[in-house]
Amino acid sequence: MDNEEKDKSSATYVKYTSMGFQMLVIIGVFAFAGNKIDHYRGSKTPLFTALLSLIGVVISLYQVIRQLNAKK
Repeated sequence: MDNEEKDKSSATYVKYTSMGFQMLVIIGVFAFAGNKIDHYRGSKTPLFTALLSLIGVVISLYQVIRQLNAKK
């Protein structure tokens, strides 16, 4: 492998790794916010945690699909 191929391989690795971390942060923030809302309301069932976690998953998947389509 020459330097150009290594640089391209490294760039691809960094791109996909950053997408994974971005997904983790988005889902984590939404789940944390839902947990805080449920705790504040004194809910017995974690309705807001589940709902906001699901919204975080949808938003993070949208971001990843948008980034993958923009790179082509």
